[in-house]
Amino acid sequence: AGEELHADFKLGAGGEYLGLIKPDGRTVSHHYVMKYPKQRDDVSYGVPVDWKPDADSATSVIGNTVFFLKPTPGAPNGSVLNGTVAKLAFSQPHGLYDEPFDLTISTETPGVTLRYTTDGSVPTIDSGTVLEGGLLKMEKTTVLRVAGFKPGFKPTKVVTRTYLFPKDIVRQSPDGLPPNGFPYEWGFNYVDYGMDQRVVNDKRYKDRIFDGLRSLPSYSLVMEMDDLFDEESGIFANAKNDGREWERSCSLEMISPDGESGFQENCGVRIRGGFSRMSPNAKHAFRFFFRSEYGPAKLQYPVFGKDAAQEFDNIDLRTFSNYSWSLSDDPRCTFMRDQFNRDMQFSLGQSTARGHYCHLYINGHYWGLFNVVERPEASFGATYFKGKQDDFDVIKIGRGKGKGEGNTQYGLFATDGSLDAWERFWKICKAGLESDAAYQRILGNNPDGTRNPDYEVFLDVDNLIDYMLVIFYGGNLDAPITAFGANRSANNWYGIRNRNGDEGFRYYVWDAEHTFLKLDENRTGPYPAGDEYARSNPQWIWQQCLHNAEFRQAVADRLHKHFYNGGALTPESIATLLNKRVNELRLAVICESARWGKPSPYSWSPPDRKGGDRRPRTLDDDWLPEVDRWFNEFIPRRSDIVIDQLAEHGLVPDLEPARLAKRGGLIQAGFELEMSAARGEVYYTLDGSDPRLVGGKISPVAKKYTEPVRLDKTFVVKTRVLFEGEWSAIDELPFKVEGEKITETLKK
Repeated sequence: AGEELHADFKLGAGGEYLGLIKPDGRTVSHHYVMKYPKQRDDVSYGVPVDWKPDADSATSVIGNTVFFLKPTPGAPNGSVLNGTVAKLAFSQPHGLYDEPFDLTISTETPGVTLRYTTDGSVPTIDSGTVLEGGLLKMEKTTVLRVAGFKPGFKPTKVVTRTYLFPKDIVRQSPDGLPPNGFPYEWGFNYVDYGMDQRVVNDKRYKDRIFDGLRSLPSYSLVMEMDDLFDEESGIFANAKNDGREWERSCSLEMISPDGESGFQENCGVRIRGGFSRMSPNAKHAFRFFFRSEYGPAKLQYPVFGKDAAQEFDNIDLRTFSNYSWSLSDDPRCTFMRDQFNRDMQFSLGQSTARGHYCHLYINGHYWGLFNVVERPEASFGATYFKGKQDDFDVIKIGRGKGKGEGNTQYGLFATDGSLDAWERFWKICKAGLESDAAYQRILGNNPDGTRNPDYEVFLDVDNLIDYMLVIFYGGNLDAPITAFGANRSANNWYGIRNRNGDEGFRYYVWDAEHTFLKLDENRTGPYPAGDEYARSNPQWIWQQCLHNAEFRQAVADRLHKHFYNGGALTPESIATLLNKRVNELRLAVICESARWGKPSPYSWSPPDRKGGDRRPRTLDDDWLPEVDRWFNEFIPRRSDIVIDQLAEHGLVPDLEPARLAKRGGLIQAGFELEMSAARGEVYYTLDGSDPRLVGGKISPVAKKYTEPVRLDKTFVVKTRVLFEGEWSAIDELPFKVEGEKITETLKK
């Protein structure tokens, strides 16, 4: 009882022929002539009957086919649907406002009763305040949920609009005590609410805090209070619980600071994360799921810009737990560690989960700074690589169902697809990759490097190398091998692979908070984690690959590309990249300082914002000094340190690459390019191919440099130096003839 009823056939929503046949298999009891009309979500369609317990329904038809107000599977057809209440119109969009205004809410359907709430609850035909005259005075921060009802009509969907007034946001709960409807405590600590007036009134910030609230998009989470904070069923009060049973319905809005419309969608929400789920943490992270049971099946909005995904099954709002103010009161807090590591991976030319920052409000109460991030799962693969969601295996370490594990175990598991290909890959690597035959096998190649269509591709060489360079540069202590488990366990990594067999696993930097700490941190290993399948990870794959000379040559090539000549991992490039995030966050940090600059972590004491010696963390006293350490101490020296660490593994060739008189760019037709080498001979190509063949022989299309090379059209010049059987790293430079139109994509 209570379960959904299912038939062994499907009907088209757009309409088609449908008949009801009597048990004799021939007689048509009823049918829809031609076809039934287009159907509506959550609305049934059929024949109205005058039903009696002893009546023959076939003889009790009292009218033509109609839509019904409520579906009644297993019971007589119910009340006839006379129509649907037209959608609601608001005179003002959601947004940030400085002055009060009159808000008019209307619908084109006459005789509709509008009901609204301002506490996050869902208005129903029996609950919520009746809106008389369709007019509300908006003069303070308000989360408005409205629906329209009319007898015999399908009501409107519940529409949520958040109106933010920065002037009252900065005065929310100035004593740190809960606003109306919020609990005083949960977990193991009293909760610190509102805005610390010592920050709000600080002469350095009293004007800039308003700019800070407008400096980022504002996300508004609106939902039933009990679904958040109830001791038994609330997701915030039971943050360690996971899975679909701990997903609750909500409204999510994105309010753009530049006046764009943003979005509002009804969706599902869960608590996400690992360490941040701990009970003393009052600033949990969220994952939002877009499903047809709540609203649209996908979020259709360019959350991360027009050059990124345009639709989403889910998005994350990540918090900051390690090195944060809100949980650990750590002076090293920058809010940038995780996001900036992903920025670095993207700057190396690899795909990565996009992200930006936002302010979050929960039922209108300011909840601080969060990181909005897309998830590298099957939908991500289908968006950025050719294929459908069902084509992808997504492997990670985390909470989920792994091989031989329960649903909430922490370990290796597939969020999409299966672990089968990953296990095959691991077994080949476990057997050893020193020989060219074994190494080329995981590339889907014959021993000479030519493609063998009978072999699966498991390894994307450039992706693995670039991923590990980001790990090494940041000195990542917790991914993909964790130092907190004596380097015997894996953690915080994602891998995606299309099962077409022609693409290798791509790895994604994830949860990279334990980075940018010690200047001389060395995470190059080797480490034991991965020798057992259950602890397999990308760094162990890297370690196995290092036994092969071809892979070591590829590492040397990527090092030269990224660590020299203005590459992405040179100090200048890293500083430029970081500066973009610093400028994005600078003003917003003032708001986070007011909200979470002096929390009461792990404490049974009420928040104290007036007495005591402990000052709140601030932009100038705490955040900027740590950012300056990155700029002035870490970044200027870190690149050379990483190169030295990798040189100890024999990954930096002693042989210098070729020296070119001009390092690419615009040229005049007929330009003569000069090359030289400190020792050895220079070999070059102009067709995009490598002068070196697999195994170390000279490519038949490569030319030895003997005189300046005349460039009459656009070329990508690739060079290597050969000396006594040893090759330098490759150098790759594009030259474009001024005024020439490029009709073909240059080979990389």
